[in-house]
Amino acid sequence: MMLSRRTALAVLLAGTAACSSTPPRVYTLTTAPGAQGPGGGRPVTASVAAVDIPKYLDRPQIVRRSGAVELGVEEFERWGEPLADMVQRVLADDLAARLPAGSVVTTSRTLSGDEALTVELALSRFDPDPDSTVVLEAQWRVRRKAGGRARTETARITRRPTDDSTAAQVRAMSDALGELADRIARDMR
Repeated sequence: MMLSRRTALAVLLAGTAACSSTPPRVYTLTTAPGAQGPGGGRPVTASVAAVDIPKYLDRPQIVRRSGAVELGVEEFERWGEPLADMVQRVLADDLAARLPAGSVVTTSRTLSGDEALTVELALSRFDPDPDSTVVLEAQWRVRRKAGGRARTETARITRRPTDDSTAAQVRAMSDALGELADRIARDMR
């Protein structure tokens, strides 16, 4: 009787050790090619302010919806940096690729104070549905240093990944962010 309990305990501990030694997979968003590429016109200087994201996404683990009211947190699939910081950095790179040659887009941490425009972005959603479709819901505003009235724009962008893997979902998220950059770049011109 004691031997079987010890054996069971040893098997349980070995299984737990095997699970805890599984290294996490780490992912990052990437820049996406623009719909139009760099356009003509005068170069602009702009900054992307800190991005607001929902608190349920503000964690190192990748979050997926597993139902209408249930979220799944992937313990061994993580972001390489805080999601809000990553969105801010990649959006700045995406915008720079879509604006006229010579334009400079930075994140708010590298502001020089001379930027003509500031992009403010709030995401209300940026995660996959239970069927793996990535949903990006956003509000943004382009503020001009010279004044003028800034209007708030909204977008709902969906992207279907090529397969159900996390890597494909992250690529779809990058593509959705690239499409959002296309829309914001039009407002900046």
